[in-house]
Amino acid sequence: MTTALALAAIAVALAWPVPHLLAAASWPHRCPRAGIVLWQAIGLAGGVSALLAALAIGLAPLAPRLSNGLVDHAGDLADGRPLHELGPLNLLGLAVAAALAARLFTVLYLSTSRTVRERRRHRHLVDLAGRSHRPPESPDHPRCGLCEHEETALQRLRILDHPVAVAYCVPGVRRPRVVVSAGLLETLSADELEAVLAHEEAHARGRHDLVIQPFVAWQATFPFLRPAREATAAVCLLIEMLADDQAARRTGGRALARALARIGVTRAPVPVGALGINGPSSVRSLVPAARRSQTMSGPAGPPAGPGPALPAAAPPTTRSPVITRVSRLLDPPRVPFWLPVIGYLAAAGVFSLPVLAIVIT
Repeated sequence: MTTALALAAIAVALAWPVPHLLAAASWPHRCPRAGIVLWQAIGLAGGVSALLAALAIGLAPLAPRLSNGLVDHAGDLADGRPLHELGPLNLLGLAVAAALAARLFTVLYLSTSRTVRERRRHRHLVDLAGRSHRPPESPDHPRCGLCEHEETALQRLRILDHPVAVAYCVPGVRRPRVVVSAGLLETLSADELEAVLAHEEAHARGRHDLVIQPFVAWQATFPFLRPAREATAAVCLLIEMLADDQAARRTGGRALARALARIGVTRAPVPVGALGINGPSSVRSLVPAARRSQTMSGPAGPPAGPGPALPAAAPPTTRSPVITRVSRLLDPPRVPFWLPVIGYLAAAGVFSLPVLAIVIT
């Protein structure tokens, strides 16, 4: 029973106070990759601890250690005695473990399969409604800001005839798509457009959607837990910062900051499962009408204009994710070498907590 209590304490700590404190911390903004790894360790260790705590309660009469209890219970199942030496409390623990595991894996499967279907559908739609970019064959023909991109990036690019400035990535294993609107091409300068495309290419190449998906499932599993929503929002912001860093190394941070300031206020909707320049969105796609008209029919609102002036730097605790990212791009944080090391060590420590609880107790 000591093992069950220790695991339950770890599960409770990793389900409420720890995510709440980490979501309020500012250091992950300085090294987003280490912050993402720590978030992953917290989510995985918390789920494993909750399952093992319920199993420890259910198998407590069979052996003092959980590992031995699992072996003994497997033997009882093989001998046709699944309830041997188990009382009502133990059966309740096994039922909770089974229900929790079924809930976690079912929600993860349904959420992932739904997202994959939406992405596959939207890739087909943008292939139908959008157009690809072809650099001019004649050297005398004027070239645009897209002409300088590498050929593999242009093969993934689709342009939608829509006045609102929008850019997003539809991830995929073999057929990712980077989608931009005609309004975006008219709104941004060449260096700003290059920065936005580099940002979306970072999402496509890094498969950042695979990082976000477990947290989306965690939030769907426990929608009543505020830390689950905070964790999803925090990881989404860190993913955007990670893509910002990769784009800034390629094009410079100020160009991307200007682009975010121009299009960050539009909040144009992007399809479910896509990674937009403003972050992931759950808004349904606007492209289905374009399949009939071959043009994208979007939300009501004025066309994208030249955009506002670049806002002043804001503190990292601001509530607006876009302003937080702009501030970070304008004033890149200094990252001492020991900060990501501590983040990775903290992730390893959190991940090992369930094992230590089983071994020590």
